[in-house]
Amino acid sequence: MEKKHQSFLERMYQDNHEGFLRFLMQKTKNTADAHEVLQEAFQKLMDRDGLDDMENPRAYLYRTAINIVIDRKRKDQHHTQYIREISAGIVTDFASGSHTIPADRHLSAKQELDVIYSLLDELPEKCRRSFVMHRVHNMKYSEIAKDLKISVSMVEKYIIQALKLLRRRIKK
Repeated sequence: MEKKHQSFLERMYQDNHEGFLRFLMQKTKNTADAHEVLQEAFQKLMDRDGLDDMENPRAYLYRTAINIVIDRKRKDQHHTQYIREISAGIVTDFASGSHTIPADRHLSAKQELDVIYSLLDELPEKCRRSFVMHRVHNMKYSEIAKDLKISVSMVEKYIIQALKLLRRRIKK
């Protein structure tokens, strides 16, 4: 990056950082997410060609941040819906089946559960605990977030991370 661009961006960051962060806190309702969006928006501004020709870099920065927030919300909604559908499918399958399980299927299911629990051991502790609290103990995301002292958004991300690992590794 050219020296001129670097000093311009540094000055822009210093002049707008606090107000921009407050703006993002209102949009994300989460300090960690606000900082991530702030960083991503400035990175996009840094990577953009034609910075010299830009009429209003501050407006571009805010518009970029809003777009990032919207994209994240869409992804979160998509993931939440996916988790609901998967959970509903599991409940429906169990409800429609017979409650007596043959011994060979019981043994097979136990072995599969052992594999799942060993895979879960590969996850970071909070991720593993979030998944188990939700899937085994039927806790709501908000309850898990409160118990682990993390955001609901982080709980969702942990659940998705665990599901992705399980899906990827079990298919092999």
